[in-house]
Amino acid sequence: GMGGGPPPKPEPRMEDVPLIQCAACKATVRRAFHVAKTLRAGGKGASEMSLLTAIAPLCDTSAEAGEWLHDYDMQEQTDGTVALKRMSSHGECGVECATAGAACQRVLDDVDSELAEKLFGDAYSSHDTLVAEVCGSQTAGAGLAKLSGNCGQPQPVAPPNRPVGEEFLRRAKEAPPPPPEKKKAKKKKKKKKGKGGGGD
Repeated sequence: GMGGGPPPKPEPRMEDVPLIQCAACKATVRRAFHVAKTLRAGGKGASEMSLLTAIAPLCDTSAEAGEWLHDYDMQEQTDGTVALKRMSSHGECGVECATAGAACQRVLDDVDSELAEKLFGDAYSSHDTLVAEVCGSQTAGAGLAKLSGNCGQPQPVAPPNRPVGEEFLRRAKEAPPPPPEKKKAKKKKKKKKGKGGGGD
């Protein structure tokens, strides 16, 4: 039958990364800001190391920490640019979500320790200043990350022959199971754990 493990992870379209790099950088820094705030609110006191650890998996779309990326959709604009929009519902992670993840990862690869340091300093009352510092802005230039497609550059226009992206795939809402089913759900979880014994 079917059921040969999880479906293959969607591959990012790397040539699209610069098209959404600025927006993805902003979203990544905002997310990191939120993670830092949550970490502090936990009362454990955030160290630079714990912040670094907390933001490290942010761009991994298959990890829980990267699930926020599933809510983003790449949308072709009339001027030829591509916008990265946060949708009102959770999506399935397809090529566009994977591409957003790759753009996000570029930011972290470049500035994760600087970002952790800045978040640790906690000198930012809002994420706007931090976003401009890291991602660049029309007034501030390329920003810390100095990436191709950073916010200090005019937004790149997609090549005319670029294939149009997929539709945003809304994640199917799971109906809450009726109470007596709860036991079954637990069993399922156990089963999952034991997977990986038998061959490929």
